[in-house]
Amino acid sequence: MMKAVIFGAGGVGLGFVGELLTRSGWQVSYADVASGLIAAINQAGEVIYNKVAATIEQMVVHPVSGIDLTGPQADEQLAAALANADLIFTAAGAGAFGSVGELLARAAESVEFAHQPLNVLCCENHKDAAAALAEATRQAMEQPELLDSKFAFVNTVVARMCQRLTSSERALVPVAPGTDTLIVAESYSLFPVDGSAAARPLPNFEGLRVLSGREFQAWDHSKLYAHNGVHALVGILGRLAGYTYMYECGQDSDLDAIARHALSEEVGNALVSAYPDVFSDDEQHAFAKDVYGRVTSKLFADTIARATRNTMRMIQPHDGRLSRAAQFVLLHGGEPRGLALGVAGVMILNDKSQQDIAAVLEHIDCSVRDQLVSLTQEAYTAVLAWQRDAKRNLRTFVE
Repeated sequence: MMKAVIFGAGGVGLGFVGELLTRSGWQVSYADVASGLIAAINQAGEVIYNKVAATIEQMVVHPVSGIDLTGPQADEQLAAALANADLIFTAAGAGAFGSVGELLARAAESVEFAHQPLNVLCCENHKDAAAALAEATRQAMEQPELLDSKFAFVNTVVARMCQRLTSSERALVPVAPGTDTLIVAESYSLFPVDGSAAARPLPNFEGLRVLSGREFQAWDHSKLYAHNGVHALVGILGRLAGYTYMYECGQDSDLDAIARHALSEEVGNALVSAYPDVFSDDEQHAFAKDVYGRVTSKLFADTIARATRNTMRMIQPHDGRLSRAAQFVLLHGGEPRGLALGVAGVMILNDKSQQDIAAVLEHIDCSVRDQLVSLTQEAYTAVLAWQRDAKRNLRTFVE
């Protein structure tokens, strides 16, 4: 039986990666600091998550076990699991790179792995997560020269949206008896990985798609700019409009038209232009329809609050899901008017003035920076006018 260790018993680990692996006959061990959750998982020997499609269905994922990273035997248990692992996955969030890097560093210097180098598939929603985690691990090592012989850090594209909630937030089935943690996740199963970064052939599991460097980059840009970018745009406009749920934006004809335009006419066209050997017009049309339906799903009930956490990151260099998406569109001959509304909305929500736009967008490619600054200034004025007059139609900005 193939074995995997997943750092992070959160939405992606419990509601996506674990299912793909166990459905392919793998055994999964979750490593996390949530002692109560790990104890409940070990007691049950399985986890349950709520899968959203046409209805909400409870999915059982097994066989699984847990490693309590705060427990007295954590080092020994983790070492044993890593020594026999066929793959490692990280799904703990970019904020945990330092902690996960320290754990991997200790293992690299003390554990003899059955498979070396051991592929580490990074599932964080972070630009070039593999490089960031590799650097965090290297910094924590006393013998950093060992890193490349022990691990290969591999970027992935995780496009299934997952929520980790509590039973007080939503009346659904918890992960396991004895815990109030519950997972809500979509049914999307495609799992692209950057095969060019893997140190050895990746063992197969359901949903896995091993791609070449350029093909992976195309899918990565699709996730960052189409999925993440438009998800952020919908969230920002929804927050400005006073909505609570993302699906309310889909029910607002004004915001619905803006989001669909940004997804299809702006990012979609740019992706086809940039990667004509990977994406066709028909494929992008189908992709846009699927993504938008998931983003605004009433059953998934994604909240505006979740979609708009730390909004400034959306227009800053280390993330830039809105600003870099707009740059991408401009670089490929389009005019990102919908995305510019999102960039302007972030500025307004963070009390930035119209005069601050040029400085905030300094990271944008110099060949299109002035265009984006000018467009965002125009969008800023349009958003303020829309906020002052509830009857004003914002979609005219993109038409």
